[in-house]
Amino acid sequence: MEFATIKAKARELFEEASFISQINNDNDYDQALALMDELVKDYDNQKPLIDVLCASVERWENTSPEFAEFNERIA
Repeated sequence: MEFATIKAKARELFEEASFISQINNDNDYDQALALMDELVKDYDNQKPLIDVLCASVERWENTSPEFAEFNERIA
């Protein structure tokens, strides 16, 4: 596979589901969790995408104001 093809496919994916790499709001977060539920059903084949999505969810949960109180309690 050529790098140009890989880049084009990645661009299409992130244009359709940008929350995979960057969650920007509560709707993105909900979408990310819903996708994660689907991905874990086929964990072995979806692990690379799960890893990317997991990092996005973790960043959101660590920085979102809605999780601030919870994060302070566990710190």
